[in-house]
Amino acid sequence: MTKSKTYKILLNVLLRVPDVFYSALFAVAFPVYKALHTKRAYGRTVKHLKNAKAYLKISTTARDVFKGIFWNALDSYRGLARFKSVESRIVYENEEIIRDAIVECAKNGKPIAGISIHQGAFELLHRALCRYSEHVHLITDSVGDEAFREVLKDLRSAPHLTEYHPEETGKLLRDLFHTKGILAMVFDQGKNTKGNSVELFGQKSTLYLRLPQKVNEMGAGIVLFRTWTEYTPKKRIVIRFEKYYPPQFDKTHVDHKLQKDEHSALVSSIAKEIESWISEHPEQWSWNYHGNFS
Repeated sequence: MTKSKTYKILLNVLLRVPDVFYSALFAVAFPVYKALHTKRAYGRTVKHLKNAKAYLKISTTARDVFKGIFWNALDSYRGLARFKSVESRIVYENEEIIRDAIVECAKNGKPIAGISIHQGAFELLHRALCRYSEHVHLITDSVGDEAFREVLKDLRSAPHLTEYHPEETGKLLRDLFHTKGILAMVFDQGKNTKGNSVELFGQKSTLYLRLPQKVNEMGAGIVLFRTWTEYTPKKRIVIRFEKYYPPQFDKTHVDHKLQKDEHSALVSSIAKEIESWISEHPEQWSWNYHGNFS
């Protein structure tokens, strides 16, 4: 049996384990994780939450954050595996934003970019974009070894979805503008790539918006969208479209007086938007990622 097949069987078994097992697992594993990562992921999360406390709409602990990541990851992978128990809980809001954006850009034969952050069950966002286009181009970073990456790629797959590695950016751009489709990506984490300097919660941070910036300059529109999990009155996964940036936003839609010190108004606006998202649901964002803040 190949390594990738072993991973696939193991993943499918784990996804079908009842939630009561995962509740017990988190209760046992988290104290151990906390003790082992006091000066790493857990410690960074405590520090970042403390620094951002004045900006947050709800009080959140590091334990809340890791619990949110844990359960949202489980929902993500079960949703990608097309579990009805997850699919039935997904609701879409403000769909007219992306539908209108597609129509507007199509008039000029241009694509759009649907971009988001690592919040909530974010893996479901890429698949969701297939509701609006037959050509969704997803850019992802490497996770795990080659065999595990193949399993994840198979799990993410959908008839209208094509996945690219960051090194395939040239091919992605050609395919995107040829198909007039949708670029799908998250932009708050990145590896081995240069990002955009911004300020989040009063701290210097980095967003990885160079690709959306480039396609916007080339004539593509940008749609911001996000997801989070609500637990009352019943558990549901919300996918909401938030804002549309027309093509060539910095060049033709912004007063150049607003672009001080060569900072992009597009990037600054997106940074403010996601800061508000995180402040609403801080327990569902990946504060622990080492590149979130300088």
